[in-house]
Amino acid sequence: MKADYECTLTLAIDGPAASGKSVVGREVARRLGIRFLDTGAMYRAITLASIQQGVAADDACKLSSLAACADMRLVTHSNGDRLLLNGDDITPRLRLAEVDASVSAVSAVSGVRTALVAQQRAIASDGSIVMCGRDIGTVVLPDASVKVFLTASAEVRAARRAAEMQQRQETFDTRQVLAALQRRDKIDRERDDSPLRPAADALVICSDHLTIEEVVCQILAEVSQC
Repeated sequence: MKADYECTLTLAIDGPAASGKSVVGREVARRLGIRFLDTGAMYRAITLASIQQGVAADDACKLSSLAACADMRLVTHSNGDRLLLNGDDITPRLRLAEVDASVSAVSAVSGVRTALVAQQRAIASDGSIVMCGRDIGTVVLPDASVKVFLTASAEVRAARRAAEMQQRQETFDTRQVLAALQRRDKIDRERDDSPLRPAADALVICSDHLTIEEVVCQILAEVSQC
């Protein structure tokens, strides 16, 4: 059901990798009739650009410069919002295996985060939006109308990620998928700049035993009270 808002609604959804933020956030945005942005896609975009330009994942200076010069735009499309980088629709390439392998390291670079946070805030300023990531409620949009922290056990998240890879007909080892998620969790939680953690006023939802519909309904119920 589409809601009618007298003022701008900003909904921040944070959580670890494969916690369901994107699926849930996209559906919540659809029902509310507002925009959706997965900020993880922006970090993937910089990672993709770094691979294409031969910039090493540990070259903080060049990565920061790359992010600072990047022109990212969220474009509404009938098949879902698309992310453009310097005018190029890169949405189909954001889930490439080589991007998966380097995005954690690129995301941990302070200069990259600073540049992308500024762009995320600019996108949010254009109107009501559901924005998901790892530091939306704590850093990007600390005054968001509603904040949600969506989590799940590493084992459940690994199973979800493996199912996604199977759907894309990619070769995978479930144990390696789990290990990769655990490594990413460690990087996200222990980085100095914008570590992964729930905002003090966030609604925390563990989705281990919940369906997507149940999570969506919980979030919509929270939105209805704001």
